[in-house]
Amino acid sequence: MGQHPAAALTTLPRYIVEYDVPTPNSAPLALTVDRNGIVWFTESNASKLGRFDPGTDTFTEYKVPGVGDMWGITVDQTGAVWVTQYSLKGSVSPGGAIEAGGNGRLIRFNPNDENFTIVTIPTPGSFPFRIIADAEGRLWFTELLGDRIGSYDPSSDKLQEYAVPTQFAGPADLTFDSHGTLWFTEAYNESVASFDLQTKQFTEYHFSSIDPTQYVGSPVGIEVTPDGIVWVADHGGNWIVEFNSTSQQIIRYPTHEPPPQVYPISIPNDLLLDGHGQVWFAEHGGNSIGFLDPRTQKMVEFAIPTGPISTALWIALAPDGNVWFTEWSGNKIGVVYANQTVPFTVDASESHLDLQPGGQTSLVLSASGVQTLGNGTYVYSWPSYTPEDINVTFSPPSASLMDLTNNPSQAKITASPRTTPGQYILGLGLDAGTVRVWTMVKTEVSGQGAVTFLLPNTAWSMIGATVAVLVLVLVTVRRLQRSNRKTAVPA
Repeated sequence: MGQHPAAALTTLPRYIVEYDVPTPNSAPLALTVDRNGIVWFTESNASKLGRFDPGTDTFTEYKVPGVGDMWGITVDQTGAVWVTQYSLKGSVSPGGAIEAGGNGRLIRFNPNDENFTIVTIPTPGSFPFRIIADAEGRLWFTELLGDRIGSYDPSSDKLQEYAVPTQFAGPADLTFDSHGTLWFTEAYNESVASFDLQTKQFTEYHFSSIDPTQYVGSPVGIEVTPDGIVWVADHGGNWIVEFNSTSQQIIRYPTHEPPPQVYPISIPNDLLLDGHGQVWFAEHGGNSIGFLDPRTQKMVEFAIPTGPISTALWIALAPDGNVWFTEWSGNKIGVVYANQTVPFTVDASESHLDLQPGGQTSLVLSASGVQTLGNGTYVYSWPSYTPEDINVTFSPPSASLMDLTNNPSQAKITASPRTTPGQYILGLGLDAGTVRVWTMVKTEVSGQGAVTFLLPNTAWSMIGATVAVLVLVLVTVRRLQRSNRKTAVPA
């Protein structure tokens, strides 16, 4: 919007409010919001189911039968709450080890009589992960270590499991599209997959095989738009991903880069679509909750007050449009007020850039909006494990939010001679501390570049080590798990 001379100076709004969970060190993990706006969440360390009423700011906690991590939660059409439970630990640390050989089950909680019901999953060591209810009232869930998709029908008490085509795939998050097809991510296979509920057929889409330049290392959170666009949060990168399964196009939208002493990449873990078509996501390493508006190519990130890493993994949409999240290490739940207006925006003079490896170009970046107390720093982000692929310098490097009528910055953009040719999204933004506002610029790097995957500094080399350790742990775990099985569960 344009600047109004009579606009009053304001401070930046309070975008996020956090609430301490009553039980210390409870490790809040999965969460959902029911049709009445009640927030339900799991407390893995405490073996409790949490209930929070935003109308009264009150918590209620219920002791869950058994002990173990609870990574999935949903509410069915009857209002019953369902959670997944794995008797051992699933690491919340990037690259951390997951304990194999635990027992998995589904747990149903009836809020009316406060009773729990247990459903045992037959596959040993399956690690039931995420869960969702379909239109028929059946519960569908992923088995992260079991390489299966499962369904449970409460009306017939029938549980079925379907083996995914690829071993060591790591089925993670799941969702339904507008046609009733089940989609899920394969966190260890760099893929997304669909499952036809009628034919029981799987289709897998391996990102690196489709386009090696658009690397997606560990897809976790997933949503599908009404027109069939698949959105994915890459927990192995610094970006969220737009995937068109018809045209096979992959587009990566970069988030901010956290301070290297905290974690070298933001590792988005979960995402959702709101009623306006905006894509919300949680940044595990970046300690932020953000959203991308694909129509305007604008992104906004809200910094979580508790840090440096509160371990925000999962998010949930409330009926009023607010976005809730859990903080595993912060022992809190939080909410982003979606109707809270960000008082400034950022625009670039160009929406598309063409670069050669080693080439250079420039554009003008400017901020506008209501006068706000404080300053902002111009920043950029690039979807690559090699930060030196692109360099952007700003002149001036910052802007006064109190003088948004006269603050354009010249952005000089330089591609490294080693930058791999391809289609990219360059993020250019203004960081005001509690909020970062971005505009996304389509960038094509053409010509001859060295196809390489360099990690030139210590902080970024940690990523390669982390991924290598994770893969080694997972492969070892899965081999041990399979060798210990006496019988195979039929698909």
